[in-house]
Amino acid sequence: MKARSWRHLFLLVLIFGLVAPSHAADNAAPPPVKMIVYYFHATQRCATCMTIESYSKEILGTKYGAQLKAGVIQWQVVDVEQPKYRHFIQEYRLVSPSVVVVRIENGKRGQWQVLDKTWTLVRNKAEFFQYVQSNINKLLGG
Repeated sequence: MKARSWRHLFLLVLIFGLVAPSHAADNAAPPPVKMIVYYFHATQRCATCMTIESYSKEILGTKYGAQLKAGVIQWQVVDVEQPKYRHFIQEYRLVSPSVVVVRIENGKRGQWQVLDKTWTLVRNKAEFFQYVQSNINKLLGG
């Protein structure tokens, strides 16, 4: 084939590839489920509040390190006494410093759970970890 014919063929393939309808979007996997794990606290914090935050961060790092790195799970520590974060108090019905797991589907907040038993389980690290992990797994799974 002559060089000119190759160029024409190449241009046709390129143009066809650019204007041909793509069915890749039809077969695309649904967007992944994501999760935000919040620790909401007041400006002044007690030793128990600090322990709940520490344990929560530790379980995320040890059990969900790959998901954290990939952005499937996000960890956020939020002082709800800051004016820009006060809306969370009503949104999640917070009555004390709390761990809250929030499922994100298609970029929107879905199910969520305030893990209120963290206060009673904080004296037993293994039970605390099991409680937090089971709630994260439940919301990740749907």
